[in-house]
Amino acid sequence: MKTSIATVSISGNLREKLEAIAAAGYDGIEIFEQDFIAFDGSPRDVGNMVRDHGLEITLFQPFRDFEGLPEPMRAKAFDRAKRKFDLMQELGTDLV
Repeated sequence: MKTSIATVSISGNLREKLEAIAAAGYDGIEIFEQDFIAFDGSPRDVGNMVRDHGLEITLFQPFRDFEGLPEPMRAKAFDRAKRKFDLMQELGTDLV
């Protein structure tokens, strides 16, 4: 069994979060988009930093709460989601 924790549930900047998560013995992270945006680096840099801590990105969470959106807002949210796939590839994850 692999364990993973959402970065949104840990305080600090992304580097501090990764250090704490790795020290706690987790295998991976569910990276919240705001943590990624606040980091001064490319998606590839983020993916490398995660792997340098012995972790993997098990999930990229660029949005939430879309299921209750009325149309056409929901359709726009799904279009936004599709545009995240290239970013996910750079991060090194395939689950959203």
